Amino acid sequence: MVNANIGALALAPQNMVVPQINGGTLGFTLTTGSTQILNQNTQAQKVTFHNPGTVSVFVCQATDLNGNALTPGALPGNWQIFPGGLLIVTGNGVGSAWLGAAETETNPITIAVSQTL
Repeated sequence: MVNANIGALALAPQNMVVPQINGGTLGFTLTTGSTQILNQNTQAQKVTFHNPGTVSVFVCQATDLNGNALTPGALPGNWQIFPGGLLIVTGNGVGSAWLGAAETETNPITIAVSQTL
């Protein structure tokens, strides 16, 4: 006889997709202040940002399309990455310098730079 009172086993949902990397991976600990997280790299075709921490982080290119300076965390011009989230960027301008900042406290960020799509 099967015991009907046995509950379903808890599953650890995984929504992580590991990107193809033809370049390298970097790791940083961000603070609430602006930090340059990537130098300009004209050979980069794809950049993947992952937030493995517990608070949101903000990333942005160092300058906008018109050459105006951007500041991470100061909207507009930023991409917010929630805890556990990924942001994959491809296309023109991906090889520019990038800045990052944590929303409220120190938080890690992982970055993969690829020279191919």
